[in-house]
Amino acid sequence: MQIQRNKIKITTRTTNNLEALNHTFINISLDFDNWVATPKSQLELIIEQSTSTEKPFLPSLEDYPEYKHLIRLNIENAANEVLELVIKRYMLLRRTLSHENKINLDKILKEYVETRPQRKEDKDELKNKLTSFLGKEKIAAFQHIKNAYSSISLAIANHQILGTNTAIKILFGGLYTLYLGDQRFFNEKIKTRSEVASEGGFARNEHYLAIKQKACELLNTLAPQEGWSQELDAYKAILPEIKKHITKNNIRRPALTSIEKTLRRWIKNDPIVSAAVKIAQFPAPNCLTD
Repeated sequence: MQIQRNKIKITTRTTNNLEALNHTFINISLDFDNWVATPKSQLELIIEQSTSTEKPFLPSLEDYPEYKHLIRLNIENAANEVLELVIKRYMLLRRTLSHENKINLDKILKEYVETRPQRKEDKDELKNKLTSFLGKEKIAAFQHIKNAYSSISLAIANHQILGTNTAIKILFGGLYTLYLGDQRFFNEKIKTRSEVASEGGFARNEHYLAIKQKACELLNTLAPQEGWSQELDAYKAILPEIKKHITKNNIRRPALTSIEKTLRRWIKNDPIVSAAVKIAQFPAPNCLTD
């Protein structure tokens, strides 16, 4: 599923109370199991230009490029850009969990969004739920995501009273929190099955290289002067020597139990081994008679 923009809608009510907060609605609708990341936004690219450890200390928050980017937007669009990153980070963290624990974390997130626990007892209960299936590093990552999410509603609820400048600074604080701590759970590149299979194939080729080289050596040293009459003769000639070599050197790959089929396949199709099979070139029969 693609992350949808403009998730946050702000509605206001007419009131004479200058301290009254605006109504705030943040609606998140995600197809968790089919989520895919959208291309990186300009805000995300700005953040990734420097990590938190490399980010220079500037005298004012207004000097940071993240703030300069957000302040050019209205509060809804700025909040939506931050929300998009919060959702993305949550989904990347979620992707590291088992199916059962994904469901558990989704329930906890939903409960937090709906209830916004403030009491210490409620916060302790939330932490205990997380501890039951997450390690310390992932709990910290979730807490950063949760706190960044909270900064969005806080910025929206107070932007008219405190001003847009302060609201954007609150969003900036949420972004800073979002990118704290261990970043290894947020790698967007997930290998496909074909990539994993391909890497496995390369690994197997490396394991088999030594025995393939031995097969090529035997194919050269045992070959008749005129060459092999057929591939089957080459196979039968080197197979006993290959088996001895595997046993003597305690080679595990390929296994002794499968070497007959493996060697037959190599001689027929493998680009390294098959190239060493020099088939004898017999003159074509002369069908003409005097």
